[in-house]
Amino acid sequence: MRKLLFSAIALLSVSLLFAQSNTSDVYQLGSGNDSDVTQTGFMNNSDVDQLGDDNESDVLQIGDTNGSVMLQDGNDNYSDVQQLGNSNTSDVSQVGNDNDSYNHQGFSGLSSGNDSNTSVVSQQGNGNSSHVDQYTVGGDSDNNISFKTQTGNDNDSFVGQEGDFNGSAVIQTGNDNDSFVYQIGAANNSLVNQNGDNNESDVNQTGNNNTSGVAQVGNDNSSDVDQDGLLNNSSVFQQGDSNDSSVEQVGNFNFSDVKQIGDDNFSIVEQFGNGNISGVVQTGDNNISGVGQYGDGNASTVSQTGMGHFSIVIQDGNSNSSVVSQMGTTHVSSVFQIGNGNSSTVTQSN
Repeated sequence: MRKLLFSAIALLSVSLLFAQSNTSDVYQLGSGNDSDVTQTGFMNNSDVDQLGDDNESDVLQIGDTNGSVMLQDGNDNYSDVQQLGNSNTSDVSQVGNDNDSYNHQGFSGLSSGNDSNTSVVSQQGNGNSSHVDQYTVGGDSDNNISFKTQTGNDNDSFVGQEGDFNGSAVIQTGNDNDSFVYQIGAANNSLVNQNGDNNESDVNQTGNNNTSGVAQVGNDNSSDVDQDGLLNNSSVFQQGDSNDSSVEQVGNFNFSDVKQIGDDNFSIVEQFGNGNISGVVQTGDNNISGVGQYGDGNASTVSQTGMGHFSIVIQDGNSNSSVVSQMGTTHVSSVFQIGNGNSSTVTQSN
């Protein structure tokens, strides 16, 4: 009987040892810093370093094998991390003053069964704000990846991922840039790279296997990408100042490529259907292009080189083809294809 009792006590001691294997390491150097760490579960690990004054951090990990690493170097920074689930990873680094970071892989009271999500945030500068949500209210969001780096002042970035195996990367270099990414579904991928000041990017992906790439080099550029369906692909490149691009893809297997090199160019692309292809290249200033594809298998190419061009292409039907080329200044072109299998070529130069 004694042997059985001793064995039970030994087994209980080992169980308690493993149950208490959470690790928290908090280092604060400065004045007025505050850190709150709560870990419930098994093998959770949190490392918080705060160097400076009046920094604040909150870490809550409820689940198994979660890990959070946080560095705040400066003053008046704030970081909030919640990981409810299994094997989630969060890494936050903030260097500067008045930066805010929110990493939510699950949220207390809303969603806790989100596993194997990864979020990495690096902010250098002042007044930057980052928010990452990797969870589905009342459901699960697993194996999502978010990578974010902001260098400069007063940049703002939000990433929301609902579903599985979504990937997002946001790079902002400069001041007052704004990026919004929301992914609902599975295996969607988004890349946003902004270099300059006052740029804005908005990406919404609903469905599966959609891909969006946005690159903005310059100031005051704006890009809006909306994808709803399966295997849609959008690429936007803006180099210069005050360019505006809007892409909307509803359906499957649509492809859009927009390049704006210059200043004050405007492009809008709408693809409603399946297997449509659109290419827009604007080189110069004050060019306007509108492409609407409503059907399946339509193809449109618009090339504008110079200043003050206007082009509109409407394809309502299936398997239509349009090529528009404008070189020089102030050309106007309107192409309307209603039906199936139509072909048009427009060349304007001066």
